[in-house]
Amino acid sequence: ASQWRRIAVSARSCGHLLFNRYLLLTNCAICGLSSSCGDLISQKLECRNRKQSLLSTVNWKRNLTIGSCGVLLGPLTHYWYLFLERRFLGRTARALVYKVAADALLFSPVYITLYVVSLGLMRGVGREAIKADLWEAGLEIYKYEATIWSAAQAVNFYFLPIRYRVAFDSSVSLAFDTFYANQYNSAPSNSPGDKA
Repeated sequence: ASQWRRIAVSARSCGHLLFNRYLLLTNCAICGLSSSCGDLISQKLECRNRKQSLLSTVNWKRNLTIGSCGVLLGPLTHYWYLFLERRFLGRTARALVYKVAADALLFSPVYITLYVVSLGLMRGVGREAIKADLWEAGLEIYKYEATIWSAAQAVNFYFLPIRYRVAFDSSVSLAFDTFYANQYNSAPSNSPGDKA
């Protein structure tokens, strides 16, 4: 019993460090991991469609690029949630509606734009290719995010303390990260030999 107690105390101490003291770093790591895992799932689905083995065809450069983009955008998500919590206090219906609406109408377009532009810059494609990706992949991503994501955010904003919101966001968004990677890598500027 004392061994389990020590494990529980250690886990609680670790959780306190990760979700209090080092929350920004934790959120960045979670965003990067979610993006990377989403891309691996996307690549697995692509391999299954081509009837190839995933292990022999994983594009690790693409995976690293997408994971890095998640890490880079982690602070944006972290500080966005802090801003929303300060701007719209509490868990009233009115505050919840404002948070969900602001997230869908303000944050999502900015995040998607930064996601597509960051990936384009990391891949070294030109301005016209990035613009084409924004119209092709960006609009498709936003269409799904504005509908499905808002319901998940309502749960996030109403039930969870702020320190767990990015973790919840990332666990729910694993499906979106898979979708992002798939949409982005099937956009016009991403020919099969050029995907990253």
